[in-house]
Amino acid sequence: MYKIVLPILGFESFDSLSIEKIDEFFSFLVFDENTKITVVNINVLTKVSFDFQIDSNVLEKLKIKSKEDFSTYFAVVSQNPIEHSIINLVSPIFINEKEKLIGQYVTTEKVEPYLASIDKCATL
Repeated sequence: MYKIVLPILGFESFDSLSIEKIDEFFSFLVFDENTKITVVNINVLTKVSFDFQIDSNVLEKLKIKSKEDFSTYFAVVSQNPIEHSIINLVSPIFINEKEKLIGQYVTTEKVEPYLASIDKCATL
């Protein structure tokens, strides 16, 4: 189980969750048996450049001291066909595997519009 130290938007009433890995890029954040969301690892988004500052309070809560301490994911709203799926690029979800901590961070930087294509790597 992972402790939620920064609320996941829309799931603020939960204080912990489990992670169900689908493949090397996609996972489910499982809040309970009826509630889960799909997330995609930042590494799948090769055509998107990310350069945002993480607030020191966020780093402290997630016990992050270096880039190696966490992974970055984004929430996915799956659509049919998969090419119409939407990825939330302005609210990354950080996972500290070592400490089993997770939280979502809403960036303050402007993110350039981009339609992130996940059709070639989707396994859903």
